[in-house]
Amino acid sequence: MSEILIVLPAIVLYALAAFRQWQVVTGKRPAARNQVLTFSMLGAIAHLVYVGYAVLYASPVDHPSINFAFFDIGAVIGLVMVLLVLFSSLRKPVENLLVGLLPMISLVLLLAAATDQKFSLDHLSYSLVWHILLSILAYSVFVIAAVQSVLLYLQDRHLRSHKTHGLIQALPPLQTMDLLLFEMIWLGEILLTLAFAIGWPSVSDMQAQHLVHKVAFASIGWAVFAVLLFGRYRYGWRGVTASRWTLTGTAFLILSYFGSKFVLEMLIGQ
Repeated sequence: MSEILIVLPAIVLYALAAFRQWQVVTGKRPAARNQVLTFSMLGAIAHLVYVGYAVLYASPVDHPSINFAFFDIGAVIGLVMVLLVLFSSLRKPVENLLVGLLPMISLVLLLAAATDQKFSLDHLSYSLVWHILLSILAYSVFVIAAVQSVLLYLQDRHLRSHKTHGLIQALPPLQTMDLLLFEMIWLGEILLTLAFAIGWPSVSDMQAQHLVHKVAFASIGWAVFAVLLFGRYRYGWRGVTASRWTLTGTAFLILSYFGSKFVLEMLIGQ
């Protein structure tokens, strides 16, 4: 119950921000960008408080622990995603992404607080801590890129059908959406490459460490995004093509982390 009370302010603030922006998207009320971003920032602060309590949960000072439970790590990734969108909104009008993103993250927060699981890893090496942090950042960026690619795909389809109302009016120009998508993919690929490089020395026995499927799917995801970036540079890939490659690569990365973690933690109990 205590974790529900801690997470409740973040959920309420996210709901207010998403609802207010939804009113803008549907044309029911005029734009209130500052109000939406303020609610989102305050929600992110409350979200950070919950992450500090649930993930970096109370433990002896000389033996700090990090909680890597399934939904709590999802809460960390969600926080990074919100911060990325808020940071991007300083340069580009992308606050409409919050309409779909904030309710999804609120659900993850609610599940994290309700399940109240603890799965701690103690005495981690600095290299492994950096590997985990970089991986979380990379996954967060790629999930945002996947959401962006879906919107880009829908926007492209609407323009090809000569529909200039509804979704088209709510989204930034197609060129801005396309540029933001590849900025995120470049950032995610760099972060994922660094995570691979730092984490690889910590692998001693992939079979015993339950890393075979994780490494395989992550490597395929990395390769998919590498091909996409090459296609962008060499052939100018964009629009529907870029969206399909982005969703494919993100799907492999989700299978890499959450798929294997769900099986081991939720089904097998390891």
